[in-house]
Amino acid sequence: MEVVVKSIGTAFTVAVIPVLKDNYSYVIHDKATNTLAAVDVSVDIDPVIDYVRRLGGVDRTTDLRTILSTHKHHDHSGGNISLQKKLNAMGAFRIIGGANEPIPGVTEKVREGDHFSIGELKVDVLDAPCHTSGHVLYKVYHPQKAENGIALFTGDTMFVGGIGAFFEGDAVLMCSALRKVYNLNGACESSACDATDVQKRDNHTYIFPGHEYTVNFLRFSRDALPASHPDVSFVEAQLRRYTESVAGNVPTVPSTLAEEKRQNLFLRTCDEAFVRVMNKGETAVKLMDFLYNTCP
Repeated sequence: MEVVVKSIGTAFTVAVIPVLKDNYSYVIHDKATNTLAAVDVSVDIDPVIDYVRRLGGVDRTTDLRTILSTHKHHDHSGGNISLQKKLNAMGAFRIIGGANEPIPGVTEKVREGDHFSIGELKVDVLDAPCHTSGHVLYKVYHPQKAENGIALFTGDTMFVGGIGAFFEGDAVLMCSALRKVYNLNGACESSACDATDVQKRDNHTYIFPGHEYTVNFLRFSRDALPASHPDVSFVEAQLRRYTESVAGNVPTVPSTLAEEKRQNLFLRTCDEAFVRVMNKGETAVKLMDFLYNTCP
């Protein structure tokens, strides 16, 4: 697949870099300072280096001094030390990972509530234990340009249309992790909530997951939704679009949080009305278990 670059307003870009069989690494570029950070660096580090070396026609390898790892698995953090050595980084070089996760080469351990910067960009950390016990998510945005949008790096917790395996967790933990994503821009659980404002921000919240699994998950969503559900036609249209992208060797990521709230049935377990419509148990956890155990 080809590398694609997503602009988050005028503040920063995220390069989507296909690696290995179906993984994604990412490079964040803060435009104001030319500061770079790599996310989920696999053992296949060459595509990341190649992108940085040709970014804007200038070799910017000296501007890459930060790696963010969502979790410990080799296809997400196995290239951390190799990339640092390859860049021959002198002075400060950060490898950031969850406090409860053995991340290769880690220099800064973070947990939910922690914040750090990439140039002028701010990064908030969210704990999301389930796929692994120390998995974290990274919310990236410009604090003075919030209207530009958010990049959310979800690793193997949430994919476009789906979720990751419960290797070190269960449906309860996954429901808890996904609720943080669902309510990232506010929880509309009272009359005081401005649903229009949340929807607007969801439209500009971009989801960057760890793998290209989109088509299979959207097929599952299409087949699992009740035939009379109003979002069936939306899911079918999305599936056609994603299928065309994959056939053309173009990544399907990122999606938006607004799209995920319609096409990702696992994320929709956070919506009590949807749980009732699906009629697979009276709780989010029971619906999560049903979806997880029936998704091929």
